[in-house]
Amino acid sequence: MLKIIKNGWTLAWNQPFTVCTLFIYNLLWGLALFDMIHSIVFPLLRRYPGKELSREAVQLFWVEGHFQITKTDLLHSYIGWGIGLLLARMLLTPLLNAGVYYSLKHTELNAGYRFVQGMRKLALPFFGYYLAQMALQLGPLYWLVPKATQLYGKQVTLYGAAQDILPLLGAYLAYMFILQTLFMYLQFGKVSGKSPFFSVSILLRNVLPVLLLAIIVMLIGLLITAAVMTSTMIWAGFLALLGFQAYRFVHMFCKMWEITTQYALWSAKSE
Repeated sequence: MLKIIKNGWTLAWNQPFTVCTLFIYNLLWGLALFDMIHSIVFPLLRRYPGKELSREAVQLFWVEGHFQITKTDLLHSYIGWGIGLLLARMLLTPLLNAGVYYSLKHTELNAGYRFVQGMRKLALPFFGYYLAQMALQLGPLYWLVPKATQLYGKQVTLYGAAQDILPLLGAYLAYMFILQTLFMYLQFGKVSGKSPFFSVSILLRNVLPVLLLAIIVMLIGLLITAAVMTSTMIWAGFLALLGFQAYRFVHMFCKMWEITTQYALWSAKSE
């Protein structure tokens, strides 16, 4: 087990181009999302009545806001902007996944070249995998959301509602983890020229090692997150900002490490 974790670390360490690309992608995505939220929230905060104004002014603010949302096309541009960002992410994510997984298999090629080659050669199958995974992840919400709403309405306290809803939420998170691992191994098989049945068989025969590897790497990532968050509370100002940005890069490396550790297990078991 420790050997596989070490091999996964080595594989991730030898993928600096991939880690940097994913870091930049997530950074740009975060900036775009922040800009959209800022453009919506900041104008509202500037118009919100202060403490010096009467209660009637606050009520008038909410009435005016309700009128603009329900009777005007104010939300149309925001909804269009949000849909555009969502579609862009849905198109870019499978492309980046193709580059990442292809880079793991073809380490003999130049880093940038193999990443782009993966995007060119595997774009369509990875896009299909992505759509299938999203459909399977979102499908249970059709039943889960009404069920959670119903349970929440039956309880008189937040604690009672949490007792009923948290088991459903935990089951759904476990389901998402299983799906993510399944499609990870399917993509390993795709870049290796193996059939989906071969990939699923390896996963089923090694369920316990797969779970242990995922938990160990996840715990290490959580420890790193806790250390960085604690340091930002102690060191205010520029050092906190620098530490947070370094954490974002380290976090992306840990995400890559999760993939490469499972790929090391895949490689060992598929020989």
